[in-house]
Amino acid sequence: MKGKIVAVALLIGLASTAAADVLQQSPEGFTLRLERTLPRSSAEVYAGLQQLPRWWNPAHSFSGSAANLSLELRAGGCFCERWEGGSVEHLHVIVALPGREVRLRGALGPLQQLPVNGLMQWRIVPQGEKTVLTWEYRVWGNADNQLQRIAGAVDGVLAEQLGALVQYLQASPPAERATSPPAGE
Repeated sequence: MKGKIVAVALLIGLASTAAADVLQQSPEGFTLRLERTLPRSSAEVYAGLQQLPRWWNPAHSFSGSAANLSLELRAGGCFCERWEGGSVEHLHVIVALPGREVRLRGALGPLQQLPVNGLMQWRIVPQGEKTVLTWEYRVWGNADNQLQRIAGAVDGVLAEQLGALVQYLQASPPAERATSPPAGE
């Protein structure tokens, strides 16, 4: 139980004030959904997701450095963090459809201390010259976890990450997003 309390406290402390939609929450789980329309092509949005070290907030990492993060956009790929002295698999890629969707399984950060499962989806839908990115994360487990207590904190962390992704996509030229390796590679 002490580990659960620490995980919840850490999530609450890291959450930003921005929020997504908490679609459902109960002791057994929660579903979060964030959605943004971006002035970029679906190919650019997909490529931007892979540039995780350029937009992920390092405060939400185990090593304290986003440069240690990587995302292999292929089935069996890893959203991983590796540094001298440790490594973490944050999520495991189960679907990678260029320009359309990425689906990952696993528990982010402090959720790994709980006996839970998670499914994250990034759906990418072109709308003319823009793209709608829908980011959904479902977490479920035993009712003893009281997962409704942390839904808002996880919501805030993901909203912060989406905001950083949007800033990255808007600030960098298309050629840089599609071809440059992340810093630290």
